[in-house]
Amino acid sequence: MNAAEALICAKASEAIYGTAEDTKGEVTAQQTLAPDGFSISAWIDLQTVFEDVCAFVASSRDYNLLVFRGTKIPQDWMADLYCTPARFEWIFESAPPVGEIHAGFGHTLADGLSLIISGLAPRDQTKPLLITGHSLGGALAALVAACFNIMGAAIRPVSAIYTFGQPRIGLNDFCNTYGRLLGNKLVRFVNQQDLVPRVPFRNWDYSDEGKMVHFDSSGKPSIQSAEWQNFLSRTLQSFGDFFEIMSHIRVDIGDHSMTGYRQLVQQNQDTLNSLLQ
Repeated sequence: MNAAEALICAKASEAIYGTAEDTKGEVTAQQTLAPDGFSISAWIDLQTVFEDVCAFVASSRDYNLLVFRGTKIPQDWMADLYCTPARFEWIFESAPPVGEIHAGFGHTLADGLSLIISGLAPRDQTKPLLITGHSLGGALAALVAACFNIMGAAIRPVSAIYTFGQPRIGLNDFCNTYGRLLGNKLVRFVNQQDLVPRVPFRNWDYSDEGKMVHFDSSGKPSIQSAEWQNFLSRTLQSFGDFFEIMSHIRVDIGDHSMTGYRQLVQQNQDTLNSLLQ
């Protein structure tokens, strides 16, 4: 894991908010990734639960890349119904019992998992596989890595997962299992006071997994910074209070902006290399 990989993933997680085809003179995801040597081979529609959700598979000389886009409206998945946990093996048939996950994220991924596996199938398996995404897309990236690892050797091994502004994906028991299997392969980037990584709430037994890199108010990255710990300790009285705060959030503004994440990763390559080793 290194800063160069993180930057590739940040660029891809920003690019997926672009278009698949040039229909209105807009810059496509392929055009954004081409300077780094990546060619997109498959777009995958994942809109069965939430709108706008999709993924793509891309490859370069050195990497295979699986990228997820979440809905452009985070409020779509921040409702009590979608935060209801469900057992991993209930959503993913034939999986072993490993704990409970966010039901909305799980069903979104389960409905498209066969298409994702098919999209990866033609790719050279000797190349490292990087998985990435922003916001809800980050949750799907972290969760699909668990599927690949837990559900059988026939599914691709994962080299690293880099997520940006990722919400929590599972309860304590699932995240403990995730930590043992993939904790050293997941890096979660959090920008300043981005609220999305704070949901679903810890007092609902949701937990964190992987290594968290926080960019503080000066743009400096560190592992679990003091600013983040202070922000995390602030108690939100109810989901209703939080939802009111979040009611106008968009994926392209403020601390949750993917462009902001990409810029911070790009500006801090040397420091990130030391943190990710």
